[in-house]
Amino acid sequence: MAEAITKTREQLTAEFSDLDDRYAAIVQAHAPEQLTRRPGANAWSAAECMEHVALANSQYLAAIKNAIISSRVSSAPNDPLTTPGWFSAFFVRSIGPKAKVKIKARKKIRPSTVDARQALQRLQETHHQIRELLSSDPQPDLNRVRFKNPFVPAFHFTVATGVLVMAAHGHRHLLQAERACNTQP
Repeated sequence: MAEAITKTREQLTAEFSDLDDRYAAIVQAHAPEQLTRRPGANAWSAAECMEHVALANSQYLAAIKNAIISSRVSSAPNDPLTTPGWFSAFFVRSIGPKAKVKIKARKKIRPSTVDARQALQRLQETHHQIRELLSSDPQPDLNRVRFKNPFVPAFHFTVATGVLVMAAHGHRHLLQAERACNTQP
């Protein structure tokens, strides 16, 4: 069984800020053609990785915001966010940077040809929305409010799991973007 994943709101806020900084560093350190170059036939460029994460985050955020609006559950703002069971923890790890299995992206979150700076801007906007969610007042109980997974509607996750998923997914594609830029043509 997968061990629960627990992080504080402050840890997650810092994590999304760090992701912003690291993705921005990739864009600043590489020429536009490096950012849009695919390292292989079936691999994504760094810009496509950023666009994909921004699209996935947008889908999650829309579902999460709807669930929070419908909920009347509030909590103390210092409650850590945690996965409620083994399946949620397993799912977070399965899309994180250490995952062994490659999952094909759903059509609605597959990147198209993108400009790296625009992709970065969209990604950072989703991270800003996540940080706002983590610091909102009054604070909803993110460990109890559930939302329908926008990619697998049969699954209902807690908002806490959704935020942890977005962080893990962002890290996975950050590493992929770094590899894409460092691969020689």
